[in-house]
Amino acid sequence: MTGMITVWADHDLGVINPNIYGSFAEHLGRCVYGGLWVGPESQVPNDEGLRTAAVEALRAMRLPILRWPGGCFADDYHWEWGVGAERRSRRNLWWTQPETNEFGTNEFLRLCAAVGCEPYLCVNVGSGTVEEAVNWMEYCNSAQDSRYANLRRTHGHREPYGVRYWGVGNENWGCGGSMTGQQYAYECRKYATFMRKLGVDVEGGVKLVAAGHGNDDAWDAEMFRYLHGSFHNLDAVSIHRYSFAGSWEHKAETLDPTAEHFYRLMGDVVGMEERVRRARALVEYYSPPGHPLELFMDEWGTWYRDTEEGLFQQAPLKDGLFAAAALNMFNRHSPVLAMTSTAQTANVLQALLLTRGSETVLTPTYHAYEMMKGHQGATLLASRASSSNLADSDGREYEALSLSASRSEDGQTLTLSVVNLSCEQDCATEIMLRGVDAIQGATARILTAESTATANDFEDGERVKPQAVPVAAGLPSFAHTFPAHSLTVIEIAL
Repeated sequence: MTGMITVWADHDLGVINPNIYGSFAEHLGRCVYGGLWVGPESQVPNDEGLRTAAVEALRAMRLPILRWPGGCFADDYHWEWGVGAERRSRRNLWWTQPETNEFGTNEFLRLCAAVGCEPYLCVNVGSGTVEEAVNWMEYCNSAQDSRYANLRRTHGHREPYGVRYWGVGNENWGCGGSMTGQQYAYECRKYATFMRKLGVDVEGGVKLVAAGHGNDDAWDAEMFRYLHGSFHNLDAVSIHRYSFAGSWEHKAETLDPTAEHFYRLMGDVVGMEERVRRARALVEYYSPPGHPLELFMDEWGTWYRDTEEGLFQQAPLKDGLFAAAALNMFNRHSPVLAMTSTAQTANVLQALLLTRGSETVLTPTYHAYEMMKGHQGATLLASRASSSNLADSDGREYEALSLSASRSEDGQTLTLSVVNLSCEQDCATEIMLRGVDAIQGATARILTAESTATANDFEDGERVKPQAVPVAAGLPSFAHTFPAHSLTVIEIAL
């Protein structure tokens, strides 16, 4: 198979928001307890309870933002149960596991500080109150001599945290209250009105995010219609999108090695982009003059049949390639698409990390994020791929080569990320660089394996990890072969 890639280095399309490369952690399965949090008394190496290996890995991949605590857990979470010396234990309503509340607001914000990422908190709309949400904002952000600011001080954090990102509920069309779009819009209008007033406690203000659907056009349209006139109190609208490589009732097997499954999974990036386009159109249509709304996709990823209680699933190479193709698509929709969060950070669904006891394994999805981190905050460049068309069993067609290109903020590096979505064929490709005067050199790394179902595990270690490959970049064009089922990131020094 042959292909052609053209990059217009002098055609800027806006800055890629680093938050596109975010993640999401819920109190579900072993994501938090036993994953990110092991407790200060654990024999697992930790920093005041935070798993050291997880913190170091997330810092190395330059994780920009972390969403917590929702999922479904968010709309049954009462934040005061998770602060202070005496924590109120309860049952995790949605995931039927014990909840000690040992990991709460201060532990989460300390995790974000250790990783170097922005925190994104999701308030309880389904079973909470506006007062509870406003009190939480005061606890996190106020510098005044007030009840909840002083409560934070008694808990050991004198200075405000300055949390900027706040989600107004989670999936309120479903587990967050089974609301209609109209019902949620009325709740969101109320919450946002009062939460906006607390935004003055943060320099530059806070970003309030309405919880859209993403898979139900009618619900989203109704929500937008009834939020109209209140969007000045909001900054973004989020949607969710999971990929089953099948259906909700008939999810695929995690380690299915067949080409049919691979193509169906990769084809769902097309379905995801269709949803992004529809939501983006609503966001742009309803944005008030002078106040452009942003679009978030704050839950997304692969979802297979359960292999362990708590939605644990192994994370094979195909997950890493799916993530890379999705990130390429997200890059192309920036800056309107301003944030995404893969689900989830550890041990749940399309995890970045897998843990067992004191061991931590990095997944192919983690490596895709780490390899593509050069796009964060860079300027998106116009680019085009021409290659063979592929199709899945649902008839969705897409190019064999998925790509995005960017130029670093200092103008010294051009990053090109390319996924060969063919399961069987290498792609001999001519790469044309336009608008580039000189090249100082180039490096490339590849992520691939013998099978799309190859995974990293505790017995065999990291069988799927980036490897350096030679690249002979030159002007105005150069040739490079992208192996079947692979991600290649080429960094060109300008």
